[in-house]
Amino acid sequence: MLLISIGRLAQFVLLLLTLRVATSLLSPFEMGKISIVTATVAFFALLLLNPVGMFMNRRMHAWDARGQVKQYFAYFWKYLVAVSISAGLILAGLVWWGIWTPSIGIDWLLALVCGNLLFATVGQVVIPGLNMFGHRGWFTVLTVVMAAMSLIFAVALTVTISARAEYWLSGLLIGQLIVGLIGMKIFFGKLHHADIGCPPPQLSHLHLKHLMRFVWPVALAVGLGWIQSQGYRYIMESRIGLVELGLFVAGFGISSGLIAGFESMFSAYFQPKFYRRVSKDSLSEQSQAWIEYAQNILPALFLTSVFIMATAPELTKLLLGSNFKQSSEFVIWGAFAELARVSTVVYGLAAQARMNTKLLLLPNFLSAVTAVLLVWFLTPLYGSDGVGFSLVSSALIALLATAYVNKKYLAITLPLNHFWKSAVMGGGLLLLATVLRLSMGNDGSYFMAIAMLFMVGSVFMLFQFVMLLPVLKAEAIIPHNPDKN
Repeated sequence: MLLISIGRLAQFVLLLLTLRVATSLLSPFEMGKISIVTATVAFFALLLLNPVGMFMNRRMHAWDARGQVKQYFAYFWKYLVAVSISAGLILAGLVWWGIWTPSIGIDWLLALVCGNLLFATVGQVVIPGLNMFGHRGWFTVLTVVMAAMSLIFAVALTVTISARAEYWLSGLLIGQLIVGLIGMKIFFGKLHHADIGCPPPQLSHLHLKHLMRFVWPVALAVGLGWIQSQGYRYIMESRIGLVELGLFVAGFGISSGLIAGFESMFSAYFQPKFYRRVSKDSLSEQSQAWIEYAQNILPALFLTSVFIMATAPELTKLLLGSNFKQSSEFVIWGAFAELARVSTVVYGLAAQARMNTKLLLLPNFLSAVTAVLLVWFLTPLYGSDGVGFSLVSSALIALLATAYVNKKYLAITLPLNHFWKSAVMGGGLLLLATVLRLSMGNDGSYFMAIAMLFMVGSVFMLFQFVMLLPVLKAEAIIPHNPDKN
């Protein structure tokens, strides 16, 4: 876990640096354009690619045992091309018939959306695949290099050509493509049974039936989840403008970036174990796999969200450019919403364990309807704060509904003792941040922001270590004396 933690920390720092550089080089208006493009990419990726990727994760070890991973990936590459072409045709049709008038030129929109679906997906599939097969060193190095290369190319194009969203996004895509191709070569060279000479698998009607049975509920669920988590951007763009959208997404992005960083670090270590255990047919084994996964990840992410809320002003000062001071309040909305989102994802893994992904439909439907209705009615009255309230409300509805429907099919229980511990620690972080802010004087300087984050962050990391200590001992990362009283 130490290797993954170091790599994720480096990637995490690069992610925050990317956010800081982007908001320093680009205006809130340009950041609003970026949010529209990324939301459009996410729509097609979540609806058409993410469910297939989940199915591949579920079957990857079995394919490797038969020496057929490369052959199945050949089918996936063809599917990737088809998805990219379809997305381009749909977007062109929407603009041609006047259904949608994007804030970015149609040529740029098509290039960036189709390019991300076709090229960026390569790295997002093969590099995590290395981790699935235990090659954590390569996984760690490539994820960090990808983040660094993307930032370098984005800055280079933005500075040398123009400070526009189009060039920033193009640079990110170039970096992902280069490292993704390198990762693909390494991935296929590291397969355990790559050379056993099995004939290529023929996709029968039964194969496709199993695939569709798994992916269509996931596709609908994540599509509805996209409406809840990103569809609001189009409403904000039309009702209060790209500048407000840029400010909101920047603040929200701090929370989502920080929580996603910690989530990826934990999931990169614990998810391979989870998928190995749920591949067994034993219901009790699947249930225990979920309980252990939730016990390891949920309390730690709860503590992370509290840390973000406690230091929201300082995080905004350090991580965003000077034109984004108003984004501080949106950091707190983001922390609430992202915590609920991650918790929903964890509960959704119970449905994957039972291969019953239809359980994800109702919660995501309720959440999507709530988000659209609340954003539509509250945005004209309360502006960006109305959007924040709407997203938190819809995320909580998704979480409660997901927990309710899954408990009927898998014996899942929350690690309440761990939650109480993280709640007490979170209260300590809030108290510490308040006391420090009052004693040091809230002068808004960089020095104070750095000092606050260092002190509160040090206590936060200590608390995380205490939460993970049983796991570290169980994995023999820290010596453990069983006879010690």
